[in-house]
Parts: sequence; structure tokens; C-alpha cells
Amino acid sequence: MNIKKGFTLIELLVVIAILGLLSSLAVVSFGNIREKGRDTKRLSDVDAVRTAMEFINNEYGAYNSNLGTGCVVGAKISACLGGNLQNAITTIKTMIDPTGTVACASGSTTVCDYSFGSLAATDYTLYFYLEAGAGQYKSPGLYKLTKGGIEKL
Repeated sequence: MNIKKGFTLIELLVVIAILGLLSSLAVVSFGNIREKGRDTKRLSDVDAVRTAMEFINNEYGAYNSNLGTGCVVGAKISACLGGNLQNAITTIKTMIDPTGTVACASGSTTVCDYSFGSLAATDYTLYFYLEAGAGQYKSPGLYKLTKGGIEKL
């Protein structure tokens, strides 16, 4: 009796199909992980700005004190140079959204860079965009940070 060792063509095709399916699932899963990672960075940056703004308010009695934050409403936050915010966050000029290229505004519908929507003595509004959601902010979309906290728009 002649016994041949090895795999049949059908067995090889089944294994290749299974590997292809598993690799396609992994690629889809990793894409979502990247988005969540960028959103985690965004939330970390926003928390740093919140902490700095509270420091400025406690130190000078206003969010936009007489010494100024160095920020322009509607411009990217990375352009906030030469004021209290840069003193509180020395790396402000490198604080940019991982994929956003234009400044966020109240009606932004795609990924955008952090920007102040308002900046007054008693309050401020910072806009930012989450791609997939992260942490307690599960849904994607435009968010705003105020002295009261983070809220989805």
C-alpha cells in the first residue's frame, strides 16, 4: 500500500482562506485602535489646557487676564504664544491635533485643530474633535471645553 504524506489542495485552500479572514479582521481592528489612540491624545491635551486655564484664573483672577493668554479666538491653540497660556504650558506651540489641519469652530464636522471659540474674563470655550471617542466620551464628533467641563455639541 502506497501512503502519501502531505496536505491536499483543498486543505491548503481552507487554511489560506482562514488566514486571510483573520488578517482582514486584524487590519480593521487596528484602524479603530489608532483612532482611539489619537482621541486619547486629544483628551490629554484638552485636560492640560483646562488645568492651565484654571491656573491662570486662580493666579490672575480672570481667564483672559490683563497680561493676556497670547491667544486669538478662532485661531489654532498652537498659535497662543507669548502669554500666560504659554507660560503655563511651555509646549503649547507643539500642541496640535494629530490629524487636524484647520482650526475648529462651533460647526465643525470633521477632524480639526484645537481652538478657542471664546475667551472672556469669567469663561472660555475650547473646541476639539474626537474621531472615534475615548474614555467616557464614547461618540465621535465636535466637543467643547468650558470651565464647567467637556460637552458634546
